[in-house]
Amino acid sequence: MAALLFLSVTAQATTTDTFHARGLTVDIGPAVCVPGDLVVTGNAVMHLTVNDAGDSWFTETIEGSATVSSATGATLRSGHAAAWFGLEDNNQNSVLHFTANGNGTLADGTMVGIHQEGQFTFNANGVPVVTRVTSTCR
Repeated sequence: MAALLFLSVTAQATTTDTFHARGLTVDIGPAVCVPGDLVVTGNAVMHLTVNDAGDSWFTETIEGSATVSSATGATLRSGHAAAWFGLEDNNQNSVLHFTANGNGTLADGTMVGIHQEGQFTFNANGVPVVTRVTSTCR
């Protein structure tokens, strides 16, 4: 006598979405090389991936014009910048990391280059275990 055995199988699905944005403005944070925050305005691509366990990955890349905003007004007369950041999250930890590069000309004609990168890692209890940001002026 033949017996049929049916196993319950649950498909593991992962969903990925891609978003495009034009004219997006992102404040990267303190420019360090000059007073104020490095601000990028341009086009961005964002990706979001989520699996059945609820783990997620989000990344964004933006490229466009760079300015430095400060309480006294924009100090970077013209420039270009690109920035990337990612956020990964699961039930054990979450990590946010980024990198940004900006180049431009100050009002007095001086060329300036800004590089920033950083990482913030949190454990499952939300306690920071890594907090690091570095900035370099060129």
